[in-house]
Amino acid sequence: MEKEDTPLPALKGMQFEPPRTKGPMDDKRDNKASIKIPRPLYNSLRELICDSGFNSVNDFIVYILRDVVANTPADTENHLRQEEIETIKERLRNLGYLT
Repeated sequence: MEKEDTPLPALKGMQFEPPRTKGPMDDKRDNKASIKIPRPLYNSLRELICDSGFNSVNDFIVYILRDVVANTPADTENHLRQEEIETIKERLRNLGYLT
């Protein structure tokens, strides 16, 4: 009996697909971005949130930024009309992004 050259004989002859590269549909799953802040500020925030209930500096920063955005007056000139919003929602439903 000859020794097989393949280290895993059971896999001989099987076809494998190459790893998939990131495509445009993957962007909807990638819904986070990184923001760099100075290390001393990060360390100060870490000390500030100690025993505060926040799980991480990131959670605290997201909380603060959401609060800032929520309390910022909206620029009504650039907002979409309700009719435009409904048209966009319908298009997204037709494309399968909304149910």
